[in-house]
Amino acid sequence: SCALIFSTLVRMRSVLTTTLVFAIIETTTFALQISSLYKQENVKRSLASCNTNCRRPRLLSAQPRPVVDDDQYRTSGRDLELPSPVGPESIVYDAEHADENDPVAVVFLPSLALPKVNAMSSSLRTWCRRNKYTFIVADYYGIGRSKGDMRVATISRWLEDTMALLEIVASPSDHRRIVVCGAGVGGWIACLVAVKRPDLVGGIVGLAADPDFTEDLLLKGLPQETIDSIMTGKVHEVKWGDRVYPITKSLIEDARNHLILQGPERGLPIKCPVRLLHGTRDEEVPYQTAIRLAERIETDDVLVSLSRAQHYMDEIDDFQRVRIAIQDCLESIFVYDLRSPSSG
Repeated sequence: SCALIFSTLVRMRSVLTTTLVFAIIETTTFALQISSLYKQENVKRSLASCNTNCRRPRLLSAQPRPVVDDDQYRTSGRDLELPSPVGPESIVYDAEHADENDPVAVVFLPSLALPKVNAMSSSLRTWCRRNKYTFIVADYYGIGRSKGDMRVATISRWLEDTMALLEIVASPSDHRRIVVCGAGVGGWIACLVAVKRPDLVGGIVGLAADPDFTEDLLLKGLPQETIDSIMTGKVHEVKWGDRVYPITKSLIEDARNHLILQGPERGLPIKCPVRLLHGTRDEEVPYQTAIRLAERIETDDVLVSLSRAQHYMDEIDDFQRVRIAIQDCLESIFVYDLRSPSSG
């Protein structure tokens, strides 16, 4: 009798356990189905919202350019387009946006006639990705992937495009610390932006920066017959150092509106941290240019660093020096933030 009762209890326990397991499975399956439907509905709503409010920069194509809207330039990618504020041609740029609470943005401005993809920009892209910094680089009007007629390319045009790139893509509202790293003519443009729109630049790192090169170097160093040929309005391929550059009448004449080396000491109103790197073996721009520029800049926080580098600074040691200079600039910007009551 006791054995029968015990056997019956065991069978009942087994049945109850099996029933409970099936109930749990059915409940879990139902919950997963509900979760899946909820996610699908959210995805539909997100896509609808994105289609309405989150237009993104497009890859190069024949489609019409999007309307300039800050929110659409948060996408990371290569060969993205930003409409130029001064012409129908778009600025073609690469961007890798970091996802941090207080992200840093490094904007690289290449040397004259160099495309956005080069040794220095590739090194900085990798370094920024490792440090979770936003990285942005663009081709100038008429150079690389950016469309345009090089015969009418000017410092003024590149300056306006760069300010648009900084304001919309780098976005100071998203990045409290923006360092503009300019090589060659990019260093010149970085200084011009800092003067005209200081709110867009937190710090400058110049790599063999060549402000006023059109007057101080080209017109003083080229044979008169070459200068005469350039001033006819044609694009003249000028061999300078180890490279050949497209030089035009438009570039030279427009550059006279942006000369910055002439004037009193500390008369150039740049107040952000500035680091100027130059090579004593630079075959295109003498290192004294960096010293002259430093003397013209208003801020006390300006440093000139010389090495045995050549103009393009494309050796491993050069890459390291540039990273150190950017980091030093960032730390100086952070000090300024602490001193500012409104910095948070």
